[in-house]
Amino acid sequence: MVLGSRPPGCVNKCMSCRPCEATLVIPPRKNESSWHREDDSYYLLSWKCRCGNKLYQP
Repeated sequence: MVLGSRPPGCVNKCMSCRPCEATLVIPPRKNESSWHREDDSYYLLSWKCRCGNKLYQP
């Protein structure tokens, strides 16, 4: 299994907010100058714990 490919356990990670569920997050893309382009198909995904519209670190 690849490290980080499994969703985190989000029990007690959203303070007292419920339900606290694992979700994949894609960070917003920054505008890069044309000489510093990266592969447009590359997205850095990360797991976060979500409750309502707030995100928490797992």
